[in-house]
Amino acid sequence: MKMNKVLAAMAASVVAASAFCAMSVTSFAAERDVKYTDSGNSAGTSDDGKLLRANIVNEWAQPPVKDIATEDTENPYTGYVKVTFEVSGIGTDSKVKSEGNATDKDLEAFLCGGIADKSRHMGEYENGKIPADEIVKINGDGEYTVEWKLAEPSATVQILYVQTNIPIFEYGGDLKDTSAKITIKSVKTDDGVEETTTTTEATTTTTGDSTTTSGSTTTTTSGTGTGTTTASKAGEASAKTGDAGAAVAVAALGLAAATAFAVRKKD
Repeated sequence: MKMNKVLAAMAASVVAASAFCAMSVTSFAAERDVKYTDSGNSAGTSDDGKLLRANIVNEWAQPPVKDIATEDTENPYTGYVKVTFEVSGIGTDSKVKSEGNATDKDLEAFLCGGIADKSRHMGEYENGKIPADEIVKINGDGEYTVEWKLAEPSATVQILYVQTNIPIFEYGGDLKDTSAKITIKSVKTDDGVEETTTTTEATTTTTGDSTTTSGSTTTTTSGTGTGTTTASKAGEASAKTGDAGAAVAVAALGLAAATAFAVRKKD
């Protein structure tokens, strides 16, 4: 008789409702374009005249280059400056050439110049002081993106250029005759407005061996307002709910065991 009551209690407790709530929060700033005007004068070299560079802002170049604003107080450069550029005229080369023979050193590009009170030039690269994740490998002609991460926002850029270790004389001669070229495609930074996305999975109910999820909500908050979207799901088998289904199953089993134990104690 007692065993029958135990079995009845366990059967009744299979119908169990368990709240499963998973919340994730992601914060990021949106990327924006920095107005870039191609003056046609960006081609340049390192100070020794041997390595290819592309000037974006450089008043010491001949002629001077100012293809982005040197000061923008309304839209300052915030977390980074990112430049996308195209390399042409080197074929499939990915190693530095010396007198027609490739060496074991990779062809690379990186950003140099002066932003706010921070500056870096060829010397920092040669001494290994430019972070590895801010140096891009060049694998022949193609499009590349290089980034300079900023410790703090700045409204001013005194100098900015893409510097490479491409030896121009290995590709036909001096700056006028070399086939090696760099073309600036875009300059970007982030807008400095933090945007937060919060995703919440709603209550999940388990009845027998099936699981139903009532809905999920995603809320996005930025400097311009808040938007909310809700998606509903119904009649999904527990096998499709992943970790949510597993959590609900464990909760239901725990409830069944507790109920059965209480009935036995009463008897």
